[in-house]
Amino acid sequence: MKELLLVIAAAISCTLGTPLHTNWSVLNDATLATPAQQPSTDVASAIQKLSASDPLERVKAACSLGELRAPAAIPALVKLLADDTVVQFSGCSGKADWNDKSIPKTTPGEIAAVALTRMGEAAVEPLIRAIQSDLPVARTNAAFAFGLLRDERAVEPLIGATRDANVHVRAKAVWSLGLTGDSRAVEPLATALRDSDSEVRSQAAWSLGLKGDGRSVEPLISALADQDQQVQSQAAWALGLKGDARAVEPLANALSAASENVRSQAAWALGLKGDARAVEPLIGALKDSDAAVRSQAAWALGLKGDRRSTEPLRVALKDENERVRKQAAWALQLHQMKGY
Repeated sequence: MKELLLVIAAAISCTLGTPLHTNWSVLNDATLATPAQQPSTDVASAIQKLSASDPLERVKAACSLGELRAPAAIPALVKLLADDTVVQFSGCSGKADWNDKSIPKTTPGEIAAVALTRMGEAAVEPLIRAIQSDLPVARTNAAFAFGLLRDERAVEPLIGATRDANVHVRAKAVWSLGLTGDSRAVEPLATALRDSDSEVRSQAAWSLGLKGDGRSVEPLISALADQDQQVQSQAAWALGLKGDARAVEPLANALSAASENVRSQAAWALGLKGDARAVEPLIGALKDSDAAVRSQAAWALGLKGDRRSTEPLRVALKDENERVRKQAAWALQLHQMKGY
């Protein structure tokens, strides 16, 4: 179930919201598979390689120890959390060519975090200490590990990390709190929407989008007026996931935002609202100067199935943009199914 939820969270972020700055390639089949029993000599050898001069060897060793689920490796892996040497990395399965320049980049510290999550409960207390380390990289990777581990004991340390002096620690802590099912995370995430750094604010909006808690709605509505367009867009996405009528008018207003990305995301969000107030603003968005916004508005109106949009959608069949025309045709097919 943990693996499924992680995949769902990743899918939501990549397809509907702003992509997270997280290398999900580290969570491949080798990371999630059930490891076979290995001799203790293999564990000792891998621990030794965590200190190798070659960072790629350190990454491979961390992968091996994660697969072995070797509690004896926890102290060495915790130490490796501070290693921020960038390497190209194909995943713990080792199926790709390590010299392939197109493969994603990661660090030994990030892979150590993933390996520690394989240790289960035994890694929680060491990670709690690591998130209080003097080293920002170690704190960042410890926060990352907690997002994958999802242990309730991590919630308070993560909440504390949202106030960290380092922006990367705060951003990763906010991300991890988004993956927790703990209601204690909502108010700290709402506070993070006012962080001085736009990356943290954007990540907080994403995380609140995953929370089925009405307390997140008003802070997200306020974030639609953020000075950063990426935060605005992420807030619109998050509000689209909320079945709350309070979001309709603010999202309708966001259809007039300066950024086409925000307007498009607002149109998408309004498409998910079962509220008739969304129809007229979406009809207006069919005349937006940006084709992506017009296309998203047509899609949203198709879901609405409201008679008022039938004629405007017919007009959109003559749009200069092919994608808009196709989306309008799809929407009208849904209308025809209702007899319009």
